Amino acid sequence: MRASRRRVVLSLTAVLAWPWICNAWAFNGKDVSSRKLGGELNIADHHGVRRRLADFRGKVVLIFFGYTRCPDVCPTTLTRMNEVLGLLGPDASRVQVLWMTVDPERDTQQLLANYVPAFNPAFLGLRGTEAETDRVTRPFEIEYRILHYKDQVLVDHSAFGYLIDPDGRTRVRFDYETGARQIAEDVRAFLPGP
Repeated sequence: MRASRRRVVLSLTAVLAWPWICNAWAFNGKDVSSRKLGGELNIADHHGVRRRLADFRGKVVLIFFGYTRCPDVCPTTLTRMNEVLGLLGPDASRVQVLWMTVDPERDTQQLLANYVPAFNPAFLGLRGTEAETDRVTRPFEIEYRILHYKDQVLVDHSAFGYLIDPDGRTRVRFDYETGARQIAEDVRAFLPGP
C-alpha cells in the first residue's frame, strides 16, 4: 500500500509541476529557433565600418528595422531598447542593439550617425544599398514598401525585431507590443554565464 501511495504522490507532483517545467523554456517573445531566420549581415554601420554578425559573437544581438522619419514605431522601439539595456544593468555590455534602415536613399550614413546613437551611444545603425537592404531583410522576413505619392515618400515596414543568441542564431521574435521588461527577461536567458 505504501508503494502505491508513493506513486500517487509522485504522479500528482509531476502533474502539478508540469506547467512550471514547460514555462521554464518559454519566452516572452515568439520562439523562432527552429525557423533558421536571419543570416550574415555584411553591411555598413553608421561609422562606415562593414559589419558582419560574427563581429558580435559572444553577445546577444537585438536587431530591428525601420527608417529615421518613422513617426512612432521606430523611435518607440529604440527608446524601449534603451530601457531594456537599463534593466540589464552591468549585463548591458553583453548586448548589441542594431537598427537597420529600410530607406537607404533618404537615410544617409550621417543621418543614421545622428539618429541612432541619440537613443543610446552603444547602438549601431546599419545602412546599405537597396540591393543590400533586400539581401539582409529577406532572410529575417522583414517586409517594407517605399511609396512615392505626390510630393511625399511613404514607408511601410514590419514592426518587429529579433533576438540573436551569442552563437549567431536567431532565436526570438519580438512584436512591437512586447515590453522592455519582457525583452530583458528573454535577453537574460541567453546571456552567457559570468
